[in-house]
Amino acid sequence: MNLASRLDRLRGQAADPGSEPLAQGIRRARRHPGTQASLPARFPVLAEALRADCETDGLLVRRREYTLSECGLKMSDLSSLPEVCDLHAPDWVYIDTETTGLSGGAGNLAFMVGVARYIDGRRLEVCQYVIGSFASEPRMLRELFDWIGSDAVLVSYNGKCFDLPLLTGRLRMHRIDATPGFSGHLDLMYSVRRAYRRHWPDCRLQTAERRLLGLSRVGDLPGAEAPAAWQSWLREGDTRQLLRVLEHNYQDVVSLALLHQRLPMDYAGSGRADLDHAAIGRAWRDAGRDDIARRVWELAGSRLDANGSLQLARLYRQQRQWQLAKTVWQNLHARGNAEAALELSKYYEHRRRDYHRALGFLRYCEGPGLAARYARLQDKVGCNLQLPLMPLA
Repeated sequence: MNLASRLDRLRGQAADPGSEPLAQGIRRARRHPGTQASLPARFPVLAEALRADCETDGLLVRRREYTLSECGLKMSDLSSLPEVCDLHAPDWVYIDTETTGLSGGAGNLAFMVGVARYIDGRRLEVCQYVIGSFASEPRMLRELFDWIGSDAVLVSYNGKCFDLPLLTGRLRMHRIDATPGFSGHLDLMYSVRRAYRRHWPDCRLQTAERRLLGLSRVGDLPGAEAPAAWQSWLREGDTRQLLRVLEHNYQDVVSLALLHQRLPMDYAGSGRADLDHAAIGRAWRDAGRDDIARRVWELAGSRLDANGSLQLARLYRQQRQWQLAKTVWQNLHARGNAEAALELSKYYEHRRRDYHRALGFLRYCEGPGLAARYARLQDKVGCNLQLPLMPLA
């Protein structure tokens, strides 16, 4: 059959609703009430299943409250983290999305977004937006960012690389003039990784829940199954799995608030053995808070590794507390640290003018430029002694 014949046949089928292929398609659509055409009639069913309010344009909203006293955590200064230490009493908004896919791309969208903010010192208002169809997305985006407002500081878990780029991309796609105007963003995944990645097998949100909050989810629907739950609703009108996605999202948002309460305790200098004190102190120094960095490193005591001890000694040196710096270097040198030996050599050369001792510590150093340093020190002591380089024991 040539192309002209095929086109004639297709035109004939389109003109005759009783033609077999078209009739089969119509019957198939009637057998599957989950098609887009039947979705608006099922929005109240979904709202009832999710115990949510059914807004116009197929947008559903579930509102709840959570009291932090339920978890036994004491209230913390939420700005006591390096990334946000310069903020004063901001409007924290916690956000988490459930999407139609776990990868990027123009076809990926958030069918559910959970957000929360403090009502008072101990209560959270949790608001979850759910779209009943693809056509509901623009309305959800407008309502969502109206709720967030322009003065909020968003708090997420991996939102820097996933949630926020996805939402802002969807705004642009729909040409919605509601570009996010929030005043800041704190991604707690980076805070958790910095503090624990050296000791934990992974830094997923549920791992942080178990290890820091003592929470273990029972019967939780994995986030990777959320896209399938959304498709089941669209195709078959099945709300059971979507309800589980809603509870999963609710726990994610609440856990963000709980982690935000918990992390400042460790960033202030905790005694936890699985904490990377060196990395935490370095983050405080990068934020311009040498006082907190010093406290974190000093409170760590013997748990501070060699890298952290060298950073602490460097801070002592900058603050011209030479005796404290020398003590740290001596302890590290006793454990065979070559960098500490080099610092001791510099100390005795430049601060004490004890060139013999400076030469002695130089025996244990490694790296380039040592020959010139040997020559200079030998010249200072007025001798021609040839000191061979000695590797670390």
